[in-house]
Amino acid sequence: MKEIGLLPNAVTYNTLIDGYCNKGNLEKAFGFRDEMVGRGIMPTVSTFNLLIHALFMEGRFDEAGDLFKDMGEKGMVPDSITYNILINGYCRCGDADKAFSLHNQMVSKGVQPTRVTYTSLIYVLSKQNRMKEADELFETRGDMKDALKVREEMETIGFNPTRLTYNALIQGLCKNQEGDHAEQLLKEMVSKGITPDDSTYLSLIEGISNVEEFLGRRN
Repeated sequence: MKEIGLLPNAVTYNTLIDGYCNKGNLEKAFGFRDEMVGRGIMPTVSTFNLLIHALFMEGRFDEAGDLFKDMGEKGMVPDSITYNILINGYCRCGDADKAFSLHNQMVSKGVQPTRVTYTSLIYVLSKQNRMKEADELFETRGDMKDALKVREEMETIGFNPTRLTYNALIQGLCKNQEGDHAEQLLKEMVSKGITPDDSTYLSLIEGISNVEEFLGRRN
């Protein structure tokens, strides 16, 4: 590029940094970060995200936190990807306090938490046997497609849905007039040995148009 007179820009440097981060060569990656700064090219949010993620992958948690602080000091505004990298990193190393502190900061700054955010937080709570808190966090999902996806991801990380989890899903599906889907979850719930309670059936009755037919099938 230099030989033909093309000057590198932030995209060029981020591509190089990404490549070296993926190879685990953080010395080279940070070297390119320093070079771009030396050339008067301002690192972008993506630059910081790549480097913070790479530091977490190397287990260098304190350095990742310092880089996040540096980001703020330079006037950079973290996005949902930044917060998810940090939250996921701290959850993976079992630091729930830092993870939830970042979640609270994220919300206070108007950055919308995503499915990745909630899956990470539920993961650390389940690993610490804080099942009630994990269920309560799951219940905050308003979007049903998102909630169902979170449920799937919860299972892949070894978190078995509880009655509260199923009730939250069934209630949400019934409110969305997806009674058939809700009834499928009821069958799944029972097949896993989880006994429905009054809340389960009330949600189903409210969400299924033909109540008599539903009750007949249950009998």
